[in-house]
Amino acid sequence: MRRCAIIGLLVLVSVGSGCVMLRSCWARMAGSIPSTGGKELRIRLPDGGKTYLQKDKRWAADQLGPSTCTLGSHGCLVTSVAMACSNLGVNLTPKELNERLKKADGFLPQGWVVWNAIPGVTGQKLTADYHSHPSHAVIDAALEHGAFTVVKYFLPGGIQHWCVIVGKEGLEYLARDPLRDDKEPVKLSALTEKIYAVRVVRKVE
Repeated sequence: MRRCAIIGLLVLVSVGSGCVMLRSCWARMAGSIPSTGGKELRIRLPDGGKTYLQKDKRWAADQLGPSTCTLGSHGCLVTSVAMACSNLGVNLTPKELNERLKKADGFLPQGWVVWNAIPGVTGQKLTADYHSHPSHAVIDAALEHGAFTVVKYFLPGGIQHWCVIVGKEGLEYLARDPLRDDKEPVKLSALTEKIYAVRVVRKVE
């Protein structure tokens, strides 16, 4: 009986791991663009000279939305969006944004952000644009209009990760990454070769 239980557990773990791998592979196959490209621009958006870190002890242990994860382990997206909101004049720490989104039903069960909840949690001052395919043109237009783009890439091992774009030098995008405590923005190309998703956080017009 015990042997059957162990085998059953191993099967469940294998299936779970397979699902994670399939989801990661699907996300990679869904389309990507190089981390450099688009128009040649020289833009640096005001970003307060700081990076919010998802592993900051002030919020790292907080539950991410309704999920079983924490901001420290899986909160890169919320942390990046919090940076974008703060840079656009709605000062929110990752902790505060997480709590506001929880109250506004702004999460899917697995902890993914519901983008149309952004206006409600920012006092109707900001909104977020969802784009089904990544595009240099979208990122460049956002920069030219003073908006902040949040982009997805993959860490080693196939883990999905998000950071916020705060500028561009020529064809190189400049980013603040919630896993890196850098004083200055880093080139996105130093973090990844590909961009897999794009969201734009901007002021309500």
